[in-house]
Amino acid sequence: MQPAEHVNAHFGWRRAPCVDADVRLWLVNVDADPAALPGTTLALSQDEIDRANRFIRPEDRARYMLTRAALRHLLAEATGREAQTLAFCAGQYGKPALVGDDLQFNASHSGALALIGVSARGPIGVDIEQMREAIDELRLAENFFREDEHNFLAGLAGGRRLEAFYRIWTAKEAVLKAFGFGITAYLKDFRVRLNPAGIDIEPAPGCFKPELAAVRAASVEAPAGYAAAYALA
Repeated sequence: MQPAEHVNAHFGWRRAPCVDADVRLWLVNVDADPAALPGTTLALSQDEIDRANRFIRPEDRARYMLTRAALRHLLAEATGREAQTLAFCAGQYGKPALVGDDLQFNASHSGALALIGVSARGPIGVDIEQMREAIDELRLAENFFREDEHNFLAGLAGGRRLEAFYRIWTAKEAVLKAFGFGITAYLKDFRVRLNPAGIDIEPAPGCFKPELAAVRAASVEAPAGYAAAYALA
């Protein structure tokens, strides 16, 4: 197994603060050229390479490959196995899972950064988004958020509204990813309430999962221009 510090010289990952002792989070720089990395460092399977080659834009292909490679090495370090020997399968609702190990994980990438989460406690979902100022956050909230979330954002202005929008969005996506669902469904099944202490998840009546009431979610400290969150189901 390659030492973590040797591998990290290629990826530039760093631990992100987390209040849950059983959760580890990493921010990874994926704005690099995979061709500059030795094949053994990438450690990708043929299926992952085939998936990467489906991306049209070279930068998207590169970022996918680097995210998957970093995920492999971090899971290898956590499990004591070799990165290239790790095998993945589809768990409940299609969420990726490790073959032969109950360790829970999730990954997300946007722009030049990826967020990777590993949990020994239970299912985890993570999301990171590069914030775009040229969006109509109120219109998006009207279409995808609950009415009270939209009203909350309407009461904010400028950068505060944009930041709050992305904090809600990343929390919603992290929650849905923890359960293995895509983001197009169930966004209005629960409310994300931002407060000084963090994030509260409040299920709506008749929501898709009663277990939502027990979900813990929190924002992740990310570089300027990014918003990130994780959720434990």
